Amino acid sequence: MNYYELKYLIEFIKTKIIGKEIVVSNTRYKNLIEFYIQGESENNKLVYSTSPGNIALFLDFHNNPKQKNTISFFEEIYGLKIIAIDLADTDRIVTIHFEQSFKLVFKLFSNNANVLLLKEKELIRSFKGGNISEVDIPDEKEINLFQKLKDNGSTTQKITGLNPLIPRNNLSDIIKEHDLDFLSDKELIDYTKELTRNVEEAPAWRLLSNGNTALFNKHILPLETEREFDSINDLIAYRYKTYSHTQRLRQQKGELSKKFKRMIKRVSSGLRNLEQADKGIERAEKYEKYGHLLMANGHLKPVNPKKLKVNDLYKEGNQIEIPLDEKLTVIGNAEKYYSKSKNSLRSYNEAIEKVPELQKKKKNLELLQDELSEINKLYELNDWKKEKSDSLIELGINEKETSEGNTLPFHTLKVETYPIWIGKNAKSNDKLVQMAHKEDVWLHARGVPGSHTLIRMSNDKGMPSKSVLMEVASYAAYNSKAKGSEIVPVIITKSKYVRKPKGAPAGAVLVDKESIEFVTPQKPKL
Repeated sequence: MNYYELKYLIEFIKTKIIGKEIVVSNTRYKNLIEFYIQGESENNKLVYSTSPGNIALFLDFHNNPKQKNTISFFEEIYGLKIIAIDLADTDRIVTIHFEQSFKLVFKLFSNNANVLLLKEKELIRSFKGGNISEVDIPDEKEINLFQKLKDNGSTTQKITGLNPLIPRNNLSDIIKEHDLDFLSDKELIDYTKELTRNVEEAPAWRLLSNGNTALFNKHILPLETEREFDSINDLIAYRYKTYSHTQRLRQQKGELSKKFKRMIKRVSSGLRNLEQADKGIERAEKYEKYGHLLMANGHLKPVNPKKLKVNDLYKEGNQIEIPLDEKLTVIGNAEKYYSKSKNSLRSYNEAIEKVPELQKKKKNLELLQDELSEINKLYELNDWKKEKSDSLIELGINEKETSEGNTLPFHTLKVETYPIWIGKNAKSNDKLVQMAHKEDVWLHARGVPGSHTLIRMSNDKGMPSKSVLMEVASYAAYNSKAKGSEIVPVIITKSKYVRKPKGAPAGAVLVDKESIEFVTPQKPKL
């Protein structure tokens, strides 16, 4: 969430919760806390997600709080009236003030999201808990708008330097639409002021056809709008609830796009090689000439068995030196050159025949790549893959196979759209850790020997949905010594927090950061 989203969101929420009371606040999932708010008339639920990549704060429909499998938080403020809500002047920090000097402080930073309960300036507790022993709210920064221009920075860096609060998710499109890369520094400063005026005085709550959301109106961002929301709250709620859908779309499009780029690069390389086919004609002619000259001089006995210098019958008065195979006679060498000439000519003809075929293949790949880039809905992508399935297979892009093929030294399967790797033994576990990307999700039954398990994330810094994590965790539990237990604790972390100590035995690793889920072992469908 950016600063301006929060600015308008606070104005919306203020009208809904001032004078009301929080009756319950609880969490069902690791990165989600919900506050149930009641008043004399309308009731609300304030939802706060601290999930990396999907930070969100918004009001949702009130429903009865779930009592099972939940953990309650901040009982100290139950029943206290909300008297104010505000946003820090220059940062993404929202504070809800209660009677008796209590306040909830929401830190909406993607790498350090949390909720703190304070009384006056004293920290009572936090949502994340753990090691927080004192208030870790950063001091407000003083921002001098439109003063700091990075001399050697990109256009994006220059704009965000002039106004660090400006929404960044649409800047690349705005820069492209208005050719901002070609503006002088003075023109860019003036345009950044216009951007700021637009988002402050005439904001819009837009879902663009490309799947992104925007606060800029069509004057600034003239991209097609799929939907306009009644409020900033509705926009944020929609974005949060469709996040997993959007991530699946991006992941599948990303995987296909990589395959297209790889195939186009391969075909282009082949075409470049075929463009050199004309040299085959030159070689064929040269070899044929050598053959004729050697035949005409078959009676000679070479002084040097590796070469023979003869008169060039094709260029009167010149001599030519012909390399020889010392194991063959002069006539034998002539026959060898005739054979080489024939082979060079055949290779040339085959190359010429392949050029149109490869050109057609490249064109089809590029057309499919363009079609893929225009798809912005998951159902559209699924329909497109079904419609183009024959073409994709014909072009060598088989969606039923992973890019790694069947050569991986561990078991592979898919959960929803995510490729899953499961180690077969200690050496296989080591290989899995070596081949993992730092953003892949690593799972292992805690405290017992077992298979390393990996969820491939395609460089996505977020996490899969809860259902995917729990399913794969159940597979990790099954592939361990604890498979006979009803409930097994399973470590879940990013691969960047897993390391192999020097000299450690096969399969042994150290985990620097982890979370635990309790699951029932389930046999994977390999």
